[in-house]
Amino acid sequence: MKKLFWMLGLGLLLARPALAQDDPPPKFTVGGYVKYLSSATFSPSPTSPTTNNLIHNRVNLAWYPASPWEVKVELRNRLFIGEEVKLNPNYAAQIDQYNGLMHLSVRWAEPKGIVLHTVVDRAYARYTKGKWDVTLGRQRINWGRNLTWNPNDMFNALNFLDFDYEERPGSDAIRVRKFWGGSSVAEVAFAPDTSIEQSVGAARVLFNVKGYDVQTITGYYKGDLALGLGWEGNLGPIGFRGEGTWFHPLAPSADSVDATAASATLDYLTPGGWYLTFAGLYNQRGNLGNNPGLGLAGSLLSAKNLFPSRFAMILGASKTISPVFTVSLSALYAEQNNLTGIIPVLTYSIKTNWDLDLVAQSFFASNNGQFGEAATAGFLRLKMSY
Repeated sequence: MKKLFWMLGLGLLLARPALAQDDPPPKFTVGGYVKYLSSATFSPSPTSPTTNNLIHNRVNLAWYPASPWEVKVELRNRLFIGEEVKLNPNYAAQIDQYNGLMHLSVRWAEPKGIVLHTVVDRAYARYTKGKWDVTLGRQRINWGRNLTWNPNDMFNALNFLDFDYEERPGSDAIRVRKFWGGSSVAEVAFAPDTSIEQSVGAARVLFNVKGYDVQTITGYYKGDLALGLGWEGNLGPIGFRGEGTWFHPLAPSADSVDATAASATLDYLTPGGWYLTFAGLYNQRGNLGNNPGLGLAGSLLSAKNLFPSRFAMILGASKTISPVFTVSLSALYAEQNNLTGIIPVLTYSIKTNWDLDLVAQSFFASNNGQFGEAATAGFLRLKMSY
């Protein structure tokens, strides 16, 4: 317990004042944030409503020993308290899941209704010189082009409903990149696992064609050959991006089945300042089953199966009302069980480095021939960055 609370205060104790203009760049920096997230979930369950509270401290440590080297370690310390923890005996195990070769997490305490957990989600050394960039360790390898669903993101597939994890998960990997001319990049990345069947390795080439950034991907994904294509550009004033990956098993197994995932996004900024988006997904492996609801937000997804439905789409609109106040609304629809979701978000900047968010995630679906509410959750989040 003492160790965890020490880590919770580490960033605040070591945070340094801003450097004067003539001061040399620091060799060691500390940053991060502290967040409090309160939630309530309503569902047809007899135990509804259930509540949960999360105190979340992130510590970002960076060391610059000498050019061209940098070393970074970033970790999450989280304290969960509430009925959701008490009612789920597997809660600690579920939040302790992390796709990585190294075991860099600790479940400090698990009394009934409380979980204390720490995970290191970044730990890498990086060498950058000229056109070359080499990174070794737990890192974020983001190859996705879309805003919501990313079939090209083979190393770090994200769940867009998990809004409280802005940094997104990382992978234990080595990545080598070479830049040449403009936005062109060639890179190779390999994320080993305890068995070759769970390892991921791929090569990506990114280049520009007639105003479009285009990427091709060839790789090995957990026993499958993976071939991917992605792009990003504009159709007049409308942003247009997309990506897709085809997975083909290289050897017979229980999961020996071809799979294709593809998505596309359109986005547009109106003269009135509204940012509008539309995203669609085709997910060949998607299967929602008979239990739709907010379990989606905590699901560990993969590039091969990005959402528990074969077809899905989402419409979004957001606007900055004032320098301190932003509103957004998203509407989700998935064809299986007619899953429908409404996600409003209000963000208010209280003062510098202090933000307040109010978020709701409400889902409806067909069950036994009847359409009705599956689950609704409301979140109130206060965040202080340092």
